[in-house]
Amino acid sequence: MQPKDVPAFRLSDIQLAYEKLSVLEGLNFTLDRGEIVGLIGANGAGKSTLIRVLLGLIAPQAGTAELLGEPAAALSAAARGRIGYVPQSPKLFAWMDGASMLRYFGAFYPTFDGAHADALAERLKVSLKTPIQVLSPGQQQRLSIIRALSTRPEILVLDEPMAALDPAGRLEVIEQLVAEHRQRPMSILISSHITQDLQRLCSQLAILHGGRIAMQAPLAKFQALARVMVTGPEQSLAAYAFERAHYVRADGAMHRCYIIDAHDLADMLGALPADLHATPASHDLEAAVSEWMR
Repeated sequence: MQPKDVPAFRLSDIQLAYEKLSVLEGLNFTLDRGEIVGLIGANGAGKSTLIRVLLGLIAPQAGTAELLGEPAAALSAAARGRIGYVPQSPKLFAWMDGASMLRYFGAFYPTFDGAHADALAERLKVSLKTPIQVLSPGQQQRLSIIRALSTRPEILVLDEPMAALDPAGRLEVIEQLVAEHRQRPMSILISSHITQDLQRLCSQLAILHGGRIAMQAPLAKFQALARVMVTGPEQSLAAYAFERAHYVRADGAMHRCYIIDAHDLADMLGALPADLHATPASHDLEAAVSEWMR
């Protein structure tokens, strides 16, 4: 058993490129035990690549990846048995039914709980007697989540786990994840574009942008961000800088979009040159985090 101060995972100075395309550039990312972090980034930002590096499925060119205090690329069998993974595209045995598939995977996990799997299937409305190839994409995704949770994992990694689910299905999954986390100190990393879902589930958010974690903070910190559009002569915009801004985007000539802490808004407006104009600030979380994805 690892000491409690060992994080669930730690990525340090990760570098990974495909040919001449750099994907992860000196990336650092840590999740403490018991936390739930939502990973957000634009399509192609490298979220799935980050997850595969974390799980030891691909090796970076530089840097270190650790899970439960062990090298991700050389995890012990005991450590692997404490990790649950739900990929973006579930890789299930289509010729089996759900019950047979769960029994097969359960044989590899000493902590597999068949009764819990049955209860999850009933809760998430998945027939375990139906051939997997007959199940809808949403039902297959739920079955993949059931498979991961049935092993009672210590770390759960989910890569866009609800992309194929309808709103009711997403809410059911979130409620189940919240209930599981409440029962035991499970650490969760979930990649998703759906900020409403992340607000219901996560204790932290992390933004992947430019190959690095641009910002990682408690959810409350993200909910207190403000999005401010500043317009005016390009020369004045280029000369102006608000050092406490978390992100600045040039939205064409004569426009800048700033993401700042809401409590810094008065200071920012007070420092604006006379020829620059700020529109009313938006405090919408989705609008703020989407700035890193544009």
